[in-house]
Amino acid sequence: MPQMEAERLPPRESPDRVAIDWESFYANYRKPGYVAGFEIVNKLGGGVFGVVFKARKESIGKDYAIKFLKVDDEGVRDAVLRELESVDHFAQIDHPNLVSIEDKGTVDGIPFIVMSYAGQHTLRTRIDERTLSSDDALRIFIQAARGVQALHEHSLVHFDLKPANIFLKGDIARVGDYGLSKLVTESRNSLSFGRGTPYYMAPEMLKRRGDARSDIYSLGIILYECLTGDVPFRGDSEWEVLRKHEQEEPRIPDSIAAPVRDVIRRCLQKDPDQRFQSVRELLHQLQAPASLGESLVLPRHAPQPAVAAQVAEPRPVYGPAARGDSAAPDAGAPATAPVTTAAEGLPPRSPLGALVAAVFRAFEILVLAVLVPIRAVSVVVGRVLGFALALPFKLLAIVLTLAGYLITALAFATLIVAIFRILT
Repeated sequence: MPQMEAERLPPRESPDRVAIDWESFYANYRKPGYVAGFEIVNKLGGGVFGVVFKARKESIGKDYAIKFLKVDDEGVRDAVLRELESVDHFAQIDHPNLVSIEDKGTVDGIPFIVMSYAGQHTLRTRIDERTLSSDDALRIFIQAARGVQALHEHSLVHFDLKPANIFLKGDIARVGDYGLSKLVTESRNSLSFGRGTPYYMAPEMLKRRGDARSDIYSLGIILYECLTGDVPFRGDSEWEVLRKHEQEEPRIPDSIAAPVRDVIRRCLQKDPDQRFQSVRELLHQLQAPASLGESLVLPRHAPQPAVAAQVAEPRPVYGPAARGDSAAPDAGAPATAPVTTAAEGLPPRSPLGALVAAVFRAFEILVLAVLVPIRAVSVVVGRVLGFALALPFKLLAIVLTLAGYLITALAFATLIVAIFRILT
């Protein structure tokens, strides 16, 4: 008996004429041809921004992830479709620590985005399993921070960084869902939707004043949670958590190495001006290259030994050792193997190596000597030009204000005179 072929759906209508139909979606999404060119395999997860499915491209058999965006009504859907055009910009970013965006479209009136498949596990999974060691936490965090740095270099801000948006596949960590919080801002009213998640939200986000430094605050929360197993602020409601972000200082356990505590403390400053001003600066403070292939030159005042080695200091242990299982390592053994830096154990630098290092140091100083005056001049000129351009408008505003006062006074005097004449 010949095997029956699965029903193949006809091509979808234009998204402008198709109403949002989640009932049809759940009835048909497993059928071949529902999303042109893809076969949906299984559900990966869901959240406030949509549901994610693993899909296989029929032509080449490669796995992808498709996120179907949640929208409340057709009016919101149309706004999301207009914003979806900005995904073209996100798709141009190619970085090993970012989940790449491959395509976009609509089906049954539901917008969707096709992304590279970054695995089914996230940093959220590792934290919840309580199997994350200090060195693994730092390795994952540095990769995620590099992905965020790549976004910032393209003038893009994530605004919804959290462990659930950091995907893990093998030894690679990738940041995903960038740009999606902006896409569905209009479709949600709760503070946890469209503007980040309260546990990881920078205080200035409440006033809609966020910028790249808001992502640095969220990265600080993530690093704190990776090393302690919990976020610094909790509460019975979103408002209570947000109030703590605004007013309370985080309590950073002494079990975290002092240099890392300093990094977390600076990331979590309430005033954005007091935080690291770039992810690159944050990574350099951790003595980690900010990008692949970067030859990191550490400042002379950098803390020694390297932060990466100090992260392995004793801290609360998760997993079998914490539960006292018989399979756990001996109580006297260190919880994690010490991490060494590339500079440790190397032979003394040769005269030629010292000469090359001196040349590069001189070149670095020369570059700084050129860039610093240029930067200073540009700042001064920019402020002077800004003041000069704004001055006529400020004077005009003063004149109009005085004229308004004068007209009001004349009107009031006229009214008084009229009343006086009527009475006399």
